[in-house]
Amino acid sequence: MHKTTCMLGLLIALPALGQQSPNDVEMLKKYAGTWAVDCAKPGTRLGVDEVVTTLLLNFIVLLFVSMMLDGPMKDPTAMGWPQSVVLQDALQLDKLIERTRVHTGLLWAVLLAALLWALMKYGTLGLQIRAVGANARAAAFAGMPVGWVTVKVALLSGALAGLAGAIEVAGRTSYVTLDMSPGYGYSGIVIAMLAALNPLGVVAAAVFVAGILVGADSMSRAVNVPTYIADVIVAVSLLSMLVAAMLAQYRIVFRRAAHAG
Repeated sequence: MHKTTCMLGLLIALPALGQQSPNDVEMLKKYAGTWAVDCAKPGTRLGVDEVVTTLLLNFIVLLFVSMMLDGPMKDPTAMGWPQSVVLQDALQLDKLIERTRVHTGLLWAVLLAALLWALMKYGTLGLQIRAVGANARAAAFAGMPVGWVTVKVALLSGALAGLAGAIEVAGRTSYVTLDMSPGYGYSGIVIAMLAALNPLGVVAAAVFVAGILVGADSMSRAVNVPTYIADVIVAVSLLSMLVAAMLAQYRIVFRRAAHAG
C-alpha cells in the first residue's frame, strides 16, 4: 500500500501523455512497476525500510507531476489552470449506473482482488510473499530469494497502482490535476489493515470505509454533523482490529503476586 502512496500522483497523470491510445495503459503499468522497483532498491541493497523510501519519494513525484501539468501536459484551453488535456471519449470508462459516478472500474477492482487472492493462496509467488512478510530471516534461511521477492512485490504493486491511477482518470475526472487525490494511499493503508491484508477482505473494507466517509459528508450537509466523525469511526475501527489481532495472537494471563511466607 505504501507503493500506492508513492506512485499515485505520477501514475494518474500518465494516460494523458502522448497520443492517448489504449497502449498508454500498458505503458503506464510498466512505468509504474519500474518506479516501484526504484523505491524498493534501497531496501534490498542497503536495508532501508521501504515505508521510508516510498513516503519520501512522494514529494519528488508530486513535484514532477506539478512540472508536467505546468509544462508539456498543460491544457491550453484551461485558462491558466494547471490541468492536463481531457481524455478522448473512446478512452473513458462506461458508467455502470447512469447519472452516478459508478463506472466499470469497480469491476476491474473486484476482478483484480480475486486474482490477487488466488495468487497469494495458491501461487508459488504468493507463498514466497507470505513467508518473506512473516519472517524475512527465516525465509532466507529456507533458501527463498528475499531480495528478488521484494522486487517482484514492488513490480506487482506498482503496476496495480498505475492501473488504479488510469482508472481514476478514465472513469471519474477525464483529466489530471495535482489535487485530485485526497489521500488514497493513506486510506489504502487503513483499508488493508482492516482487511487483515486479505485481498478479498479489502473489497469489503473499502466499501465500509467509503460508506462512512460518504455518510459523514451527507450528515454534515443535512444535520450539521462534523465530517471529522468519519475519521473518528475509522480510527476506532482500526484500533479495534489491531487489538483483536493482538489478542488472537497472544494470550493475556493474570497472575497473583506470590506472598513471601
